[in-house]
Amino acid sequence: MSSKRCAGILIPLFSLRTGNDLGRGEIGALVSMADLGLAMGHQLIQLLPIDEVAPDETSPYSALSVFAIDPMYISARSLPGISRTIFADAQNEIGGDHARLATVKRRLLEHAYRFFSANADQTAREAYRNFVLHNPWVRDYAIFRTLKEKFRWQPWESWPDGLKRHEPDELDTVARESADQVVMHSWFQYVAHWQWLDMRTKLAGRRLRLGGDLAFSPGRESVEVWANQEFFDLERSVGAPPDAFSATGQRWGLPMPNWQRMRESGFKFIRSRVRRARDLYDALRIDHVVGLFRTFGYPPDLDTTGAFDPPGEADQLAQGEEILKLICEEAGTTAILAEDLGVIPPFVRETLARLGIPGYKVMRWEKENWDSPQERFIDPARYPEVSLATTGTHDTETLTEWWRDAPEADRNDLVQLLKLADSANGPELSERARDRILEAIYGSPSRYVIIPVQDLFGWSDRINTPGTIDGANWRWRIPFDLDRALDNSKIRARADKIREIAACSGRFAPVSD
Repeated sequence: MSSKRCAGILIPLFSLRTGNDLGRGEIGALVSMADLGLAMGHQLIQLLPIDEVAPDETSPYSALSVFAIDPMYISARSLPGISRTIFADAQNEIGGDHARLATVKRRLLEHAYRFFSANADQTAREAYRNFVLHNPWVRDYAIFRTLKEKFRWQPWESWPDGLKRHEPDELDTVARESADQVVMHSWFQYVAHWQWLDMRTKLAGRRLRLGGDLAFSPGRESVEVWANQEFFDLERSVGAPPDAFSATGQRWGLPMPNWQRMRESGFKFIRSRVRRARDLYDALRIDHVVGLFRTFGYPPDLDTTGAFDPPGEADQLAQGEEILKLICEEAGTTAILAEDLGVIPPFVRETLARLGIPGYKVMRWEKENWDSPQERFIDPARYPEVSLATTGTHDTETLTEWWRDAPEADRNDLVQLLKLADSANGPELSERARDRILEAIYGSPSRYVIIPVQDLFGWSDRINTPGTIDGANWRWRIPFDLDRALDNSKIRARADKIREIAACSGRFAPVSD
């Protein structure tokens, strides 16, 4: 991926909307999103993880599999065997009811699988077999999904011993006795794979790049933990130590990596994850990059304190640098970005800079003299070139919300820094003030600017509110159909303004054929 100045839009795949979906974003919608992105002067679309999650889970950072694309992202309308009538009936049955979406879509996917089984020619069957042959993770995944449904989603640690221990003979028995279910789940991944490659080809033709997100860890109830138990310490779970925000620390429930075992294997599990990602994306964001240097783990006893692994700074530095180097090695031409937010030891950012990996500069958190009466926002013009500048992330409040709730002193400081009229220092973020903030960030030296789509339009809807269990988390959708967006004069006018900001900052120039 080019090191030229780049402008991108952050939007989860589930947030896309077209007239041809069933109530959730789908793979095919990325083509329409690319067209809107280009109209806005942006040549990168940055996604959150597209990993499959369990039925009772909504966060893409607690994955059922970190290799499998969630079948709910398959564009069902384009599948053989799905007629216009069948699809329209499914849309009507769902009728905007998110709770019914998974059931109805699964039924459509099964219908398409039955059609494939009965009608596919030899070429199609051979393509399917080659996909499974060249993607070894698919067999474990399909068997795991089959078993999860068989045992009614009970934890895999409660399964019969042989299955729990991932014994080859037991897996062979499942593959033989439940062959149809195993093949069906494999076929879902085959379809998702080829739809993804077709979408990537269309985006490449538009000279638009796609960014992905490498979640720090699969969930405990994932196929990868089940199939690679030696690489995890299941007596501990990942979290964060006590700090000013949480006196008792945070327990995330993710399985603790067994770094010693991973190192002895040459970090083959991490390498395989990156190789999978490079087939899907042009850029890859490494989530919770500090966890590669040092991971804070808690034992199951709530009264026992946690600890870092590795415990010493020298070992932490050595481990983080080793893993990041192998990630860059496996990534090839896929650009690597690093989420380095929160309490980060200086040696982490020093390592990122040394390796040329951009870390985050979130404007609201970039201040001088923190915790003193003289604290001031850092002018984005002073951001380093090897960085990613932005207004926020999927976990923060939107720019509109932040401005409304920010202390008056913070708003006043930005008003002065950006040379806005004093009248701008009110709780309502005006369009002029919003665009001036964007102009400052886009004009920064940062190699990447990736802005949440909400902040480009001034919306206040959040993707996720950390620490809450809310039905709205991870479900927000863009409020218009992307396939007709540019027919709307207001959307077109806003796109033109954002394109102007990107072009004036040297981040966009039309590419001639």
